[in-house]
Amino acid sequence: MGIKQGELKDTMLSKVSIDEFVPKTGDVEDVITAGFYVSESEVGNDVYKYISNSTADVRDVEVSPNPNPDGYYMVFVEMDRNPEALSKIREICKDLENVAGSLRWQGKTHLIDEYHSLYEDDIEKYVILEPAKYMDKEQFDAEQVAAQEAAEQQDNSNKILEFLRDSSLLEAGINDNKIVMRGSRDVAQLEIVNFGPAKDIMAEVGINESAIKPLDSTLRMFNSMLGEMRAVPIDDYIVVFHPSQDNVLVTKQC
Repeated sequence: MGIKQGELKDTMLSKVSIDEFVPKTGDVEDVITAGFYVSESEVGNDVYKYISNSTADVRDVEVSPNPNPDGYYMVFVEMDRNPEALSKIREICKDLENVAGSLRWQGKTHLIDEYHSLYEDDIEKYVILEPAKYMDKEQFDAEQVAAQEAAEQQDNSNKILEFLRDSSLLEAGINDNKIVMRGSRDVAQLEIVNFGPAKDIMAEVGINESAIKPLDSTLRMFNSMLGEMRAVPIDDYIVVFHPSQDNVLVTKQC
């Protein structure tokens, strides 16, 4: 006998676990596991039958033998990891509403600690749909840190290039933490050490104006390229500044 419409109302949570459990029908790179939370083992069996008898294209459906620490049983649905997988999970959720009533579905994956609406684009960033792109949380967090560092480095590079607009340089570019500057006659290349407010940056690098050295021929040439901006050797560094600005660019010879 089939499950009647609304028969499972108030027996399911509106939360879906995605990729937080290891699949049984294949490697984690190839198979997505979606977990649904139900209040009782019998409800889990009903959900199992309902999904198994539906048109959902899945590899396997299974009910956990025991409740989790919060007292809920899990219904695990395994499916191929492919571009349609998230759509299939959403379709299953919509289909379940026929027997469980309307639910505001939220999903959480192994990559994040918070739930997101299952029907908003935001969650798509955390559901891996291609086997070749599968990663665990450690790899994901490392990528996020690297991306943040790259963004910060790019932002700093943009600020440095904007800072140099007040010079007489014809062209300046930054690559691999090195800045190449071209004047009307000469080209200079320096390694970037730090950039920002003079007082803070000088203290952070550990240099002070009392260690200023005389200009050599190379630096005199460089200063001629800078126009109103100046470059002075301090300790082992070359500090580029503008008399009317607070920021300084601390560099070293490559």
